[in-house]
Amino acid sequence: MILLVFIILMVNNSWGHGNEKHSSDKVMNKEKKDLFKNKLIYEKINSQYLKKIKPIFQKSCFDCHSSRTVFPWYYSLPIVKQVIDSDIKEAKSHLDFSNNYPFKSHDTPENDLKSIMKSISDASMPPSQYLFFHGDKKMSDSEKTKVKEWVKNSLKALDQN
Repeated sequence: MILLVFIILMVNNSWGHGNEKHSSDKVMNKEKKDLFKNKLIYEKINSQYLKKIKPIFQKSCFDCHSSRTVFPWYYSLPIVKQVIDSDIKEAKSHLDFSNNYPFKSHDTPENDLKSIMKSISDASMPPSQYLFFHGDKKMSDSEKTKVKEWVKNSLKALDQN
């Protein structure tokens, strides 16, 4: 009987620390909570994106930054196809709007927002060589203001996290 009690005590102590938690469990729980909080913030940002910003991006950005490219009539011309394909591949490697916010990119969702703000502020997107052939894709001042406001509000929401 004593041997049986001894074995039970040894097994319980060798397989765990009783009710004691590992410090990494606490860290993992905090990371899970942060991930959940970010997910909620991302959903809120995406909701605003879908309502107000996506239509603007569909007009001005999707030809290069999504899988929904509308190719121009001259796409099939020799050499032009390779240039356009290369430009699109490069654009999507930086920022891909195909699956809504958070966007697929090589950076963080927060830095993606900052990049969008910079691109609109310095008028580097859409690029001038694209606008030369597609002048109707240029964002209006009103559209730029909407996008900047969305970015500003989104960054503020992420900052409060």
